[in-house]
Amino acid sequence: MSASDSGGGAKEKAAQSKVQAAKVGIGLVTNILSGSTVVISGQASKDKKPPEKKIILSGINAPRLQRTSKEDDKDEPYAWEAREFLRKLLIGKQVQFIVNHTDKNNREYGNLMLDGASVVEAMVSAGFATVKRSEKKERPVHPDREPLLGLEEGAKSAGRGQFAAKSEGEKEKHVRELKWTSGDENFDFYQKNKGKPVPVVIEYVRTGSTLMCEVASEDRKHMMIAVALCGIVIPRLDGKNTKRKGKKDDKSGKKDEGISNLSIFAEHAQWNVAKRLLKRDMLLYPLGIDLHGNLYGVVQFKDYPGRDITKWLLKRGLGRFLPWTAAMCDPKLAEEYKKCEMMAQAEKSGIWQFLVPKKAESKIADSKTSAVAVAGARVSVKVLMVSSGDSCTVIDSKGAEKRIYLASIRCPRIDRRDPAKSEPLAFEAKEWLRKKLVGKRVTIQHEYSRSNTAFVTLYQGKFNINTQLCTLGYAKVVPHRLDEQRASNYVQLVEEQKMAEKKGVGQHASPKPTPHSYIDLTEQRRGKDDKKKEKKSNEAERAKALLPELSGELRGHVEYVISASKYKVYLATKKIMCNVILAGVQVPRPGGRNEMDTKYGGEATALARSLILQQNVIVKLNGGENGVDKRGSFFGYLSTESRKNVACALLEKGLAKISNIRAAESAGFLEDFRKSERVAKSKRLRVWENFDKEEKERREKRQAAKEEEKRSKNLKIKVTEIVDGVSFYAQLLSNKDLSKVESGLAAIDASETAPEDFEVEFGIVAACKYGDSWHRVQVNDVDEIAGTADVLFIDYGNKETANIVDLIPIPENLSAVPSLASKYQLAGILAPKDGGGWTTPAYNALGEMIYDQTFDAEIVTSDNKGTTYVVIEIKSTSEDTKKEKKVPVQAELLRDGLARLVPRPDYTMRYLTREFRNYQAEGIDHRRGIWEYGELSDEEEEDAGRGRRKRK
Repeated sequence: MSASDSGGGAKEKAAQSKVQAAKVGIGLVTNILSGSTVVISGQASKDKKPPEKKIILSGINAPRLQRTSKEDDKDEPYAWEAREFLRKLLIGKQVQFIVNHTDKNNREYGNLMLDGASVVEAMVSAGFATVKRSEKKERPVHPDREPLLGLEEGAKSAGRGQFAAKSEGEKEKHVRELKWTSGDENFDFYQKNKGKPVPVVIEYVRTGSTLMCEVASEDRKHMMIAVALCGIVIPRLDGKNTKRKGKKDDKSGKKDEGISNLSIFAEHAQWNVAKRLLKRDMLLYPLGIDLHGNLYGVVQFKDYPGRDITKWLLKRGLGRFLPWTAAMCDPKLAEEYKKCEMMAQAEKSGIWQFLVPKKAESKIADSKTSAVAVAGARVSVKVLMVSSGDSCTVIDSKGAEKRIYLASIRCPRIDRRDPAKSEPLAFEAKEWLRKKLVGKRVTIQHEYSRSNTAFVTLYQGKFNINTQLCTLGYAKVVPHRLDEQRASNYVQLVEEQKMAEKKGVGQHASPKPTPHSYIDLTEQRRGKDDKKKEKKSNEAERAKALLPELSGELRGHVEYVISASKYKVYLATKKIMCNVILAGVQVPRPGGRNEMDTKYGGEATALARSLILQQNVIVKLNGGENGVDKRGSFFGYLSTESRKNVACALLEKGLAKISNIRAAESAGFLEDFRKSERVAKSKRLRVWENFDKEEKERREKRQAAKEEEKRSKNLKIKVTEIVDGVSFYAQLLSNKDLSKVESGLAAIDASETAPEDFEVEFGIVAACKYGDSWHRVQVNDVDEIAGTADVLFIDYGNKETANIVDLIPIPENLSAVPSLASKYQLAGILAPKDGGGWTTPAYNALGEMIYDQTFDAEIVTSDNKGTTYVVIEIKSTSEDTKKEKKVPVQAELLRDGLARLVPRPDYTMRYLTREFRNYQAEGIDHRRGIWEYGELSDEEEEDAGRGRRKRK
């Protein structure tokens, strides 16, 4: 912008003594603020913003233009027409400016000359400005302005501009109503004008890629809309993109001697766009809108439709290509944007002097776990299960499972610990997705990945599942950051959500929906051990109370496959979530202790998952006392909608065995079970792989060898004391010290008394009178006040409280002999726990069978505490044959439900648990003793199996 002193006529020379000489210069009109205010820019240097000067046209008044969005700030009549007249006359044109004077607020007043013509005179002549008048009566108009009076009178007489209105009512018709839009108003504008050219005037350039556009209308109701340019993002103006001189590079550790302030390029972009677009007539093509109501589009020159400011910015490196907004454009135009950015990158223009281009993402996930797919490509997969309304697990062509999430949407969350705390519609969204997708083939389009998690758009045929969830109000669109990756159809998702909000469906309904309620009998919540036990007991009671209502065939779906024998099932007709254990069959389970569990547990679970995971099923539960276990799980049978029994499917594949004939028979499935099992047996499948005659003979030989080994381990014992339902004390009859102690004690006179100096102390071995005979005891405690002592009869194992006067010292040769009674325990079984009511019956039953009797005991093992684990046999009469035979004491106790097998025995007892398994099964089937409420919980078995014994 140049300036020089201006000479003039005689009148101007005369005025030099009163006023400062006027400033004259040449510049480009870049903005029109009102009908009387113009912004002029000078010539820009390479790296600096051009100087600007705001000139207020002196000597005239133009109607005031609205400047803010406040309600009390309105246009005066013809203010917008005055501004438009001046805008069309001057914008983008070179003018000569003359600054006459500057007021105390540094505002400059003057005139503009366009091609030698006065702009002030043009405004007055057009009727859009009036001559300023003074309050002084002797000179209301300054002499310099007197020539303008004639132009004003001519405009009035011709009815030009604001003088065309003859009344106040007509003037009001020329008042513009300007409204700043946002949110839903922007969405309505977008819906109405999507993809159509809309004439606009660029009112303000907020950043190089965000423009304030005024949309005019015939009824003078104008809109001020903020529009972001598609396909580009400009660095911030706040200096957050600055890398300072001398900062070390993270990778190389070397100092960067250059200065990279990206905000400089943001400034360049802003004033370059303002120079080219501000107050120009443009065409706006609305192409998209985001979740916050921000409008995106392409802006082109009205007179030159091919010219696009976005290309200009990208070519010069003043911005970065933004894929998700470019996707709103025509593909050819988006490709041109990308090429412009690549040109800038190659030439290292603008921001690319300091930024390194990012490599495009090329994979969905790790190739070892899932099929590799190019970003944006579509892959066909099968849906295995649905975890929530916006996530599911799929199986690719290689058979690998991969959990995926739906891109750019979020469904209500399910509380896994407490379903009652789930968000409203979480259950309904998941159910809608489950019914629509599980077990079916779909197409996924990878959109982006975060932390090795794939986010996709999911298609079922031609239908976009992401979009449908938004349409139904089950999902809301994720409010991504501006440069964050998102779904390629993000704008469509936003549109569907906005439409759902207007319709008031799903999450947008009024009143707000409530969470889905149902009875949950599964273990979701976690707590301390005592609370968990109390909860299990409560769940079992609740399950038993509900069981009468669950008769007949029930409809539901399998929510989760815990193992091939246990399923988490939702009974839709009853609104109950429960665990169902397959009745009548024994199925290998992962993590089990035996060989079949290890070998086939995983395969059995995989078959069950492929068959019914999250599929609709028909459920039939066992009734009566056999219907619920202690953890509140139901015993029953599951079938697919096509009536294929799950247990039969497992039996047929050799992944199960019939374990409870009576249960299967009462449910009407026994024949089907046997038929399926025969198929697996005939083909020697899996658990039946060794089912042949040779194997049977080998088992018989091994059994004979074991019997021989048992006979070699037998000991002759006499039971002297019962401790609990499985433990006792006994004397080894082959012990040579037995006769020595008995004869020594028999030699003591029955009337013998203790000497006066004999002191009864803790730990001594003495003789105690029991009836008319003396027996060795060890003193465990002394109560001198009561005159009693707690003693252990070391040759029998019983404990008593004796009078001190009944104790006498014994010779050292008798006291030094070790105890004749040793502790024994029935191998392979455990006594009932306290509190169940079966401790005493088990104690009495064992006493009746073995107390004060002599047996040949088979030693199995012993522990480091001195307990010997044995098997002893008694005579028993068979219910079927009525014949007497010998059976282990363990068998009788297990049959009567007065003991249970050790759940995780060590290797020395495993053969016993296999032998005794049928006896325990009989007790369970008849719900005898401890089995009256069903099988024991996993936790009880875990507690029971923690102790391990060391072999002697």
